Amino acid sequence: MLRKQGVYAIIVIIALFMALHLAFAPEAHEPRTTGTTMLGGIAFLLMTTSMILSTRARFLEDLFGGLDRMYQVHKVTGTMSLIFVLIHFFGVPKELPAGVDEIANALVPSAPMGMIALIVLVLSLAITLNRKISYSRWRPMHKLMGLVYFLVIGHFMTAPAIFYERFSTSGILIFIAAIIGAGSFLYSVFGMNRKTALPYKLAAINAHERAKELVLAPMGAKMSFTPGQFAFVEVAGKDWNEPHPFTISSAPDEDNLRFTIKVLGDWTRKVREELEAGGEVKVRGPYGRFDMSKGGNKQIWLAGGIGITPFLSTIRNMKDDDERDIHLVYATREEKEALFLDELLDHAKRLKGLKIIPLFSDEGNFARVDIMEEKLPDALPGYDYFLCGPKAMTGPISKDLKAKGVSHKQIHMEAFEFR
Repeated sequence: MLRKQGVYAIIVIIALFMALHLAFAPEAHEPRTTGTTMLGGIAFLLMTTSMILSTRARFLEDLFGGLDRMYQVHKVTGTMSLIFVLIHFFGVPKELPAGVDEIANALVPSAPMGMIALIVLVLSLAITLNRKISYSRWRPMHKLMGLVYFLVIGHFMTAPAIFYERFSTSGILIFIAAIIGAGSFLYSVFGMNRKTALPYKLAAINAHERAKELVLAPMGAKMSFTPGQFAFVEVAGKDWNEPHPFTISSAPDEDNLRFTIKVLGDWTRKVREELEAGGEVKVRGPYGRFDMSKGGNKQIWLAGGIGITPFLSTIRNMKDDDERDIHLVYATREEKEALFLDELLDHAKRLKGLKIIPLFSDEGNFARVDIMEEKLPDALPGYDYFLCGPKAMTGPISKDLKAKGVSHKQIHMEAFEFR
């Protein structure tokens, strides 16, 4: 669930900039100039927010409710920045104000840099929002946003003073944002966060129906995590230099780290067909705030397909005296796709409060709120809900639960995807 503190922080910073920009606007500014430059500044602050969130800084997770939510905000702020940039571009005066040295301005042209930045921004966002582009191709192209960011910095830093007052209060705020944003981009692109990665050896690869379980043995320090969290996995070696996020399916007290990976794209298909045991893997994390221990004593867990992994980690970690009343609804297309179903049923035998409810769509059984309402012993608002699976499944269920009186605070969802 998205936490609002991070969103409020963004709003406060933008509101502060607007107040400073309007309160201390140069006397020579026309209202049009003041307004359009303010919109440009807002666009830049939104871009800076995207740059900061791309660092995956773990201390920010508490503000937004997890890295998956940070990526959602990253996407929204990037898209909103384009809207403000377009309004700024079409609204700002195109002619130089009286008294501006045209020759000096032509030597370091602000307008062409702004135009190039706008074009690249439009192209970059079009690529980012195109789901048909594979992740391996999308990832390097997405780094074009860094070029946009530095072009925008050049655009306002070389603009005539009538448009950007470098030593005004709002100008100083923008300059500070530029330093932080540029540092964040360089940190992300040059892999500074790789220094926090832990080395693991690929001890085994276990085959399952349309999925592979990677068993990783620590080569040094062991990663500490909470059930429900995920980590970025990067396979060492040629043509593997691309980290991907996967939910941890092992329990925290296990010696090895386990990830269950379903074939969903080019990289995961390559895992199934080419990856062999014995190699080195780097793991960065943990991330995420999908924590079932934060719920009440009565919980409904809904897993769609590979979305079983956070629940699997949690169940493997549960003690025999766990007093929670938990219904795990496990929805797949057919029974053979229900990974670890036998193990889950065995755990249900030792955990008195755990009930496993498999649903297979090829038999006509679907996860539906109206059926939950009929089958559950208590009213729907009496439970906390944890949903992990494709958005096409979790979205409608969440909507139906709210329509039945369940508070949004009782519904916890893993975003399941970052793009």
